[in-house]
Amino acid sequence: MSIRTVVTSIIVALAAIGLVSMMITSPGQLVKQLIFAAVSVAIVMFLFRLFMGKRTGGNTENRAYSKAVKQSQKKHPNSKTKYASARSTSLSTKLNKKPIRRKDSSHLTVIEGNKGKRRTRASSE
Repeated sequence: MSIRTVVTSIIVALAAIGLVSMMITSPGQLVKQLIFAAVSVAIVMFLFRLFMGKRTGGNTENRAYSKAVKQSQKKHPNSKTKYASARSTSLSTKLNKKPIRRKDSSHLTVIEGNKGKRRTRASSE
């Protein structure tokens, strides 16, 4: 065993002995100490999140997602209203209507290659 595990085991054993002896001698004092420790930890965590959240700029994933949503809404301004009105219609009208097909202009271009020509490969010789 390493020295760390031995030291950790000794500390845990002493803490358990102290906890048991305090439960036997003065349980009211033990409850007060546990409540004080829990409140102290909660205050420290709240302050840490408050100050560190401002320093790091908050949740970067959420910020990136909201930025992407804004860009998408700028690119397709009417898409939100089309889908909202489509959801509000009843089931019977949905079955009777044909689905709306959107045709977006593609930003990809086709590069013509020489697919018809066969390559000479080393394995085919």
